[in-house]
Amino acid sequence: MRLLLAFACMNGFKLFQVDVKSAFLNGLVNKEIFVSQALGFQEHLYPNHVYKLKRALYGLKQAPRQWYKMLSSFLLSNHYEKGKIHKTLFIKNSNYVVILVQIYVNDITFGSSNDKLCEKFVTTM
Repeated sequence: MRLLLAFACMNGFKLFQVDVKSAFLNGLVNKEIFVSQALGFQEHLYPNHVYKLKRALYGLKQAPRQWYKMLSSFLLSNHYEKGKIHKTLFIKNSNYVVILVQIYVNDITFGSSNDKLCEKFVTTM
C-alpha cells in the first residue's frame, strides 16, 4: 500500500478507495461447511439442525481467501496483470496509460493518471 501511495504521488495519480461491504458474501465456498443456528435465530421446529453454507460469511476463516480468489479471477479476465512481487496489486496498461488496483481484504484502492480509466474501472466493477 505504501508503494502504491508513493507511486501515485510521484506520477500525479488520483487515488480512489472503495470499501466493499458485502465482499465476503460474494465468495463461493469450495468445501462443505456447516454452521449451527445463531442464538436468537433458531428455527422453532428444528432447533438442533445446522446449515450448509453455499457462500462465505463474515468471520469465516476461508472468507477473505474466497473473496480474493473470485475478485482476482474477475480482474485477470478483464486483462489486468497480477503483480509479480505483490500478488494483491493488479496493473492494466491501456495505450501507454496505467491503472493500478490494490486489494487489501475487502478494500480496493485504485488510481490512474487518466480519469476515464478510473471511471471505466468503476463501471466494470
